[in-house]
Amino acid sequence: MTAKLPDFLVIGAARAGTTALHAFLRQHPEIFMPTHKEPNFFAYEGQTLACAGPGADYINNSVVDLAKYTDLFADAPATVKCGEASPLYLYSETAPTRIKHHIPNAKMIVILRNPVEQAYSHFMYATKQCIETEVDFDRALQLEDERLAQGWQPLFGYSGFPRYGDQLARYFDLFRREQFLIRRYEDYQTDPAHLLAEIFDFIGVDPAFSPETGEKINAGGIPKNQAFQDFLMKSNPITKAIGLVVPQQTRLKIRDWLASRNMSVPDEMSAAARATLLDRLSGDIKTLEKLLDWDLSDWLR
Repeated sequence: MTAKLPDFLVIGAARAGTTALHAFLRQHPEIFMPTHKEPNFFAYEGQTLACAGPGADYINNSVVDLAKYTDLFADAPATVKCGEASPLYLYSETAPTRIKHHIPNAKMIVILRNPVEQAYSHFMYATKQCIETEVDFDRALQLEDERLAQGWQPLFGYSGFPRYGDQLARYFDLFRREQFLIRRYEDYQTDPAHLLAEIFDFIGVDPAFSPETGEKINAGGIPKNQAFQDFLMKSNPITKAIGLVVPQQTRLKIRDWLASRNMSVPDEMSAAARATLLDRLSGDIKTLEKLLDWDLSDWLR
């Protein structure tokens, strides 16, 4: 039997609703999505991973072996469409070539969020996960190059992650434009049902299916009680003991539910941080405007 590979990929962008999208896609009876979100296979195939710094396990636990990757889809019925969501694929310089090699006709879904807002959301997410050691976003932006040079995971390059113009250009050099469905995160927020119907139709499944949606998934924020957040997010004897008797998926759902209730609304980004990000990203935003023939003037303010 031929090993199964995805028919479609959600390749990004990070912090643009991909976790919620993964959950909605998994509900469709004509779609198979692995429970393992973000295997990152096409970003790191065949590599020995030794990422350093906080949250390194996100990278180091990536699936790098083809057989293990195809195992993720082993239970998929022959009649359904298979897919997975790894937002790191948009960022990765090597993912496009690997996708072209393994699944050259794959359909790819891209949700793009204002990169300035995306960078701050990434910082808020890292804060929620207790892997960001700085409380000041301005300081975190200053530390980007130093952290990445030390082998920290790409997330900590906050202003390098959402360079969509350069990233999509790599894909467009290898794939036909009709293989992509590219939409703005703002549209996703305004009318999620319409966008989901578009995505289902693009994949080739019933666009009339309406998934059950609940509360906001994977939101960032500032912990109300830092000690409690540390307890939830960092390994300790109690959480290790719980892990021996409670299945991982159930444990993570409980953890994330508790963590969400320990979150307060994040502060606004400082004017200085916004100016820094606009300085670093405005050129790429203009590149993206030309690449997609979109008006992104609201992203430049």
